Amino acid sequence: MLRDQWKFRYTAEQLAEAVQQKIQYHDERHTFWNGRREDIVTQIKADGIEVNEKSVLQYASPKMRDYQQGGDIMIRNDLRKSLTEAYEKLAYHTGRKDTYDGWRQILTANSGLPLDLDINDWLFFFGRDTGTGEE
Repeated sequence: MLRDQWKFRYTAEQLAEAVQQKIQYHDERHTFWNGRREDIVTQIKADGIEVNEKSVLQYASPKMRDYQQGGDIMIRNDLRKSLTEAYEKLAYHTGRKDTYDGWRQILTANSGLPLDLDINDWLFFFGRDTGTGEE
C-alpha cells in the first residue's frame, strides 16, 4: 500500500480535542494581529501622514504656483503595507477559527464515532498551519 493511501483511525472525540487546539492557536494569532493593527493605526495617526508642498511653493512666479491643487498628502507606504498585512492576517485567522469551530461542533456531537483519516485529514487536524507559513 502506498503511504498516501494509508488510513489512521481516530475517534471524533480525539479530533475535537485537536480542533480545540487549532481554535486556540488561531484565536491567539488573531489577538496578536488585532493588537498589531491597533499599533499601526495609532502610529499612522501620530506620525504617518506626510504633506509635500514642494509642487506648490517651488516656483517664484505666482502664475506657476498651483494653489488650487495644494500639497500632496500621503500616508507612509510602509505603514499602509503593514496595515494591509494586519487586515489580511485578521481575515485569515478569523476564517480558520470559524472553520475549526464548525468541525468542533460536529465532532463533539459525535464524540464516539471512529473515523479513518488519510494524510491530508491528519495534517488538517494535527499538522502545522501551512496556509501562511506560520506555525
